[in-house]
Amino acid sequence: MTRAARYAYLALAWAFLAGLAVQVFFAGLGIFAGATNFETHVNFGYLLHLSPILILAAAALSRAGSRHWRWALGLVVAVFVIPFFVYLRDSTPALAALHPVAAVVASWVALRVAFNSLAAIREPDPADVAPERATT
Repeated sequence: MTRAARYAYLALAWAFLAGLAVQVFFAGLGIFAGATNFETHVNFGYLLHLSPILILAAAALSRAGSRHWRWALGLVVAVFVIPFFVYLRDSTPALAALHPVAAVVASWVALRVAFNSLAAIREPDPADVAPERATT
């Protein structure tokens, strides 16, 4: 189970990172190819918005250590706040402008999580490590 969770952690983390690159492309389409294309950026963003929860679950189930689930939790928080900045565009445009800044921060955290997932694969499985015998 632990090994499968580690591979799920790896696949989800790197797929999310690739999804962020696609999301930036969709934003570019909305900006440069017409505002009607921006709906793809919005819809794909909601899909990405929920993905870090799966990464967090896989990181926790991987039993690779607390740094893995803590970084994944940081990713959940970083990604969670991104869309809320957009909702401020009418009332507080200066805060709404933090939307792409938050996305850059989330991308950095996602990159860290992805590299952590590679480290988790390389670490020994807790079930494979023989417990030390107590000397009496």
